[in-house]
Amino acid sequence: MSLLNWLRDRRGDLVWSTLVIVTVLLPLGGLSLDVSRYFLLRSNLATAADAAAAAAAQCVDAPHFQNTGETRLLPDCALAEARDAFTASLHNLDPATYHPRFVSLSIDEGRDEVTVRTAGDLRLIFGLTPAFTVNVTAVSRYRMIVR
Repeated sequence: MSLLNWLRDRRGDLVWSTLVIVTVLLPLGGLSLDVSRYFLLRSNLATAADAAAAAAAQCVDAPHFQNTGETRLLPDCALAEARDAFTASLHNLDPATYHPRFVSLSIDEGRDEVTVRTAGDLRLIFGLTPAFTVNVTAVSRYRMIVR
């Protein structure tokens, strides 16, 4: 069989088509679904982190402020409120698929800021890849106004 006849031969086209579909098109289709799942996780974690930071910032020690004029947070209240707000904000995420978690809460009383760190794990390409972590940080300021 000459080279020209071999190039024109249609036998085996199904094999090549199947090979292209399996090696190129299926992973690209899976990745297109996974990109939207990544952004869904990231946006939900950002919303939950913002809610947690804002809730923690509401735990200002009012009696201490009235006596001294300086603002500070009640750490136990801030942590409890932040965790509750974080959990309540993630009601629409499937915890079996996305694995969201509250990582930490830090209070910077010098700058009057609350920083919340959250994370979530996600597997790509139909769950075949190792899980990767999406990290989100939110900062909220708190203040009291002396009148």
